[in-house]
Amino acid sequence: MPSMFRHLALLVFLVPGLCLGADRSAGKELYAPCVACHGAVGEGNPKLNSPAIAGQSEAYISRQLENCIAGVRGADAGDTGGAQMRPMAMALPDEKAVVDVAAFIASLAAPVPETMISGNAEDGSKQYIGKCGACHGGKAEGNDALNSPRLVSLSDTYIVQQVTNFQNGIRGAHSDDKYGKQMAMMSKLVSAEELNDIVAFINEIAQQR
Repeated sequence: MPSMFRHLALLVFLVPGLCLGADRSAGKELYAPCVACHGAVGEGNPKLNSPAIAGQSEAYISRQLENCIAGVRGADAGDTGGAQMRPMAMALPDEKAVVDVAAFIASLAAPVPETMISGNAEDGSKQYIGKCGACHGGKAEGNDALNSPRLVSLSDTYIVQQVTNFQNGIRGAHSDDKYGKQMAMMSKLVSAEELNDIVAFINEIAQQR
């Protein structure tokens, strides 16, 4: 494949909206039912264990919605949050709706999460750099090229819950969840104490933004 076409193909893969012509205005209307859990500006609600989704990339949001629709995510009996999300994702009428709502969410400003878990940020920085940074970025900003989500805008309680789900096979065990399987393997390298330290480090980064 000529270089120019290869680059265009990669761009379309990373940004689904380029293919279907994302409409943020339509996405805003589709987002209305999401406000109850994720907040008016996608800031999330730790009390409901609903993640902040503002600032996540369009590609990542689209993939998670599609995973919920397909049963790749949220089908495990232990995944309470995923099970709640599945019918909401399935209410989107078609792929264009997925792209539109993902484009709207991606356009929202990423929030600064509240610190809720205590940990040693200095130790966490070492753990993060060694076990997380290669995929999620040095500032926990995520990396679309590696299909890795932004962590710095997520609440520490949500990160801990999701890593625990990966460790326990509640998430990332489905045969079609390619990237979830990668995360499930990495999650097993982190102890509970190390995880608290890692989220303390991510919180520190968030507060510096």
